[in-house]
Amino acid sequence: MDIAELLNPVDESHMFEGTDEDIYQSVMDAKKAREANKDNSDDVDGDIPIEPAPMRNEALQAMLVLRKYARDIEDPFARKLEMMLGSFGQRTRAAGMKNLKDNKLTRYFTRK
Repeated sequence: MDIAELLNPVDESHMFEGTDEDIYQSVMDAKKAREANKDNSDDVDGDIPIEPAPMRNEALQAMLVLRKYARDIEDPFARKLEMMLGSFGQRTRAAGMKNLKDNKLTRYFTRK
């Protein structure tokens, strides 16, 4: 076996028989499709209604319900789930705190 056979095995030599023009055309078609998708990025599928994501407080309420449910189950998986839900709650609350804006205490009191 020589180097040419090693670098270009017979099994792979006839896999793609495209010319440079074919490759160029494929790349240009993909580029046009990407640009067209960029213009219509908000119109994914008009037939499927888009449901808004749940609010943070709804997610935290669901987390509390799952945590109460998992508390009564005697299983190692339930313990892991409780830990993961606790971590989720902490991270969700921390993310909510990052979005808060500073207020001055004097905004809540009127001057006399």
